[in-house]
Amino acid sequence: MVFSERRHERLETVAKDIAHHFPRRGFLGKAMVVSVDKFTTVKMYDKVQKYWKLEIQELIKERNNASPDKKAEYDSIIKYMQETKMAVVISDSNDDDKFAAQGLDISKHRAEMNRIDVNGNDIEDRFKDPDNPFRLVFVCAMWLTGFDVPSLSTLYLDKPMKSHTLMQAIARANRVFPNKPAGIIVDYVNVFKYMREALRDYGEGDDGEYPAKDIDQLIALLDGSISETNDYLGSIGINDVIFDD
Repeated sequence: MVFSERRHERLETVAKDIAHHFPRRGFLGKAMVVSVDKFTTVKMYDKVQKYWKLEIQELIKERNNASPDKKAEYDSIIKYMQETKMAVVISDSNDDDKFAAQGLDISKHRAEMNRIDVNGNDIEDRFKDPDNPFRLVFVCAMWLTGFDVPSLSTLYLDKPMKSHTLMQAIARANRVFPNKPAGIIVDYVNVFKYMREALRDYGEGDDGEYPAKDIDQLIALLDGSISETNDYLGSIGINDVIFDD
């Protein structure tokens, strides 16, 4: 695959955005970067590595100029980024020599994919462990389906997907986990336009109702539920103030 200058520039922009966004996500769970193919996956890893280091350097500068009450916040972000480990996970193939032709070192990634740590954990075990510093994985197909990581909270999607593949990929970030209010999907290729179709095909309830509603409709439903609750509480003699100091 030949990467045009325009495509390189686009990948640079996405990588820079990931490096900036990752430590500022709110709930800091595991994350996946999903690229279109194996070569792009490795390239994206390299580019994120570059901007990751630049982001840390910029944070250190900001920290040094920050007020004393803000320094601890910067220290926490810097420490988190410095401790975070990343890896590429792609399938084995007979075309590894093609990576070298594009200036990509696949051997170090193969070694990490096959490494068993001192505790006997393989790469899957390390990513599934919420306390392991392996927090960011770069994939193109593997781990998108049938791979359950409850602490995974963020998907950076840079690969067009449709139908059940899209639904299963999004489900990766929607596992129940303590202190994780919801998953975050960062969409770089506008897969949302396929979301309604996928939800229609795979997400309708027994009554055929479409599960994703307009935000104004959801707010109206919430307001109605609050009114009904207040009416019921009033009917059984419970006032607005339940606990009075």
